[in-house]
Amino acid sequence: MELIEVRHNRAGDVRDFLLLPFSLYKTVPQWVPPLMQGERARIKPNFPYYEHSEAAFFLVRDSTGQAVGRIAVQNNRPFNAYRSRSDALLYLYESIDDDAVAETLFGAASEWAKARGLTRLVGPKGFLVGDGLGLLVEGFEHRPALGIPYNFPYYVRQWEEVGGFTKEVDYLSGHVSRKGFHYPPQMRELANKIRERRGFHVPVFKSNREIRRHLPSLQQAYNSAFANLWSYTPIPDHELEAVFDRIFLVAEPHMIKLIFKGDQVIGFQFAYPDISAAIQRQRGEMWPLGWTDFLAEKKRTKWVNVNGNAILPQYQGLGANAILYDEMAKTILDSSRYDYADLVQVQDTNIKMLSDMQAVVPMNIVKRHRIYQKAC
Repeated sequence: MELIEVRHNRAGDVRDFLLLPFSLYKTVPQWVPPLMQGERARIKPNFPYYEHSEAAFFLVRDSTGQAVGRIAVQNNRPFNAYRSRSDALLYLYESIDDDAVAETLFGAASEWAKARGLTRLVGPKGFLVGDGLGLLVEGFEHRPALGIPYNFPYYVRQWEEVGGFTKEVDYLSGHVSRKGFHYPPQMRELANKIRERRGFHVPVFKSNREIRRHLPSLQQAYNSAFANLWSYTPIPDHELEAVFDRIFLVAEPHMIKLIFKGDQVIGFQFAYPDISAAIQRQRGEMWPLGWTDFLAEKKRTKWVNVNGNAILPQYQGLGANAILYDEMAKTILDSSRYDYADLVQVQDTNIKMLSDMQAVVPMNIVKRHRIYQKAC
């Protein structure tokens, strides 16, 4: 067994690191490849993340030279500075069902972290805001929402028993079906009254260019609304475009909901057509043919993903939440295009949002992703 630190200028190692999941999951119908354009960009030295932080990528090969495991480990300085911690964040973990491979990967991550004065291993946690969170621990029979991790059930044993990790926090995802979904008319009436009384409004965008004009306000709203959640890291100015470019790849403008009070963004909700089937067909590649397939799938899919719901703290309790959930109901119900919605990754300690969503948009919790931690 050979452990290799993958360098951006070693094309063969980079290729094997990126393609390992394709060989592992080739017979797994639930697995959705990542968008490979972003995967390749993450290893290049001009990736925005490296303006403030550092990372290493490790690959394990067996005695025949075959890639059998991988992991990324990060020293995310803004994440640690905000929390006054010294955590090494783990991401991109993949392994065959071999405890020795898992042990080698976790050991490499631990040694890299300790050499930089980091004291805990935490993850899986991605590089940028919006990267999917956690290791899938429940719901293996379901295809994940776009950008959300999927993994083999034996990964749970590798992390907990081989790696010695324990739970830090869980993220829950639920399904909603149009069939049997009754949205109380009084909820729509209440939301409309609050709009009028409080001066809140939700414009319908016709182009991504219109939304881009509001990115600085949206950045400020995100940095305020999510400040108390576990995954929160402030979006740096130089990463703003990279974070939202990924959303614009798949979103339709009218499904991006920004709640305004005057000119100020006080809440937001992101929803987008689930194009996972096309990504599977195109093996994560947009070019040369993937883009047309992605566009066709946006019109064909019966699934919509709903992610990134928030109201600024100072507007919570003033009825803005009712508008947020009313907009969610509109996304799911007011277009006959969609029969199902995947409500994505709500933190398990966010009891208020979970209870509100269950009351207004009844959902069936079907997936649980777990963030793990352990001392180095």
